[in-house]
Amino acid sequence: MEGPHMAEEKQKVKNSKREKPPKQVKNEEKTEATGKVVFVGQKPVKNYVIAVMMHFNTGSNQVVIKARGRAITKAVDTFELLRRAFLKNVRLDSINISTEQVTREGNQKANVSAIELTIVKS
Repeated sequence: MEGPHMAEEKQKVKNSKREKPPKQVKNEEKTEATGKVVFVGQKPVKNYVIAVMMHFNTGSNQVVIKARGRAITKAVDTFELLRRAFLKNVRLDSINISTEQVTREGNQKANVSAIELTIVKS
């Protein structure tokens, strides 16, 4: 037979199993201490537009949108959607393009294009 303490222990075990593990932050929306940076990846463009708007609404006057490879088109779309539909007083300050060398499976090295769009709120 189970006593009242045993039932409490079983309930604690059940409750601890239900708790979700802490959510990990992905690279595409990370903020660096030196400035506001939005890393563009596989999510829909609207997610990145919202992330940039949040940075501007918290008092930032400058945000950098970074992307590599196929995500470069999403970075450009993010800026264009932001400028045309949401924040009319945003302008493109600078564009930096580069090529990064990454190591893929099997130690194969590949070149990946990268872009940084620095946008400023006027």
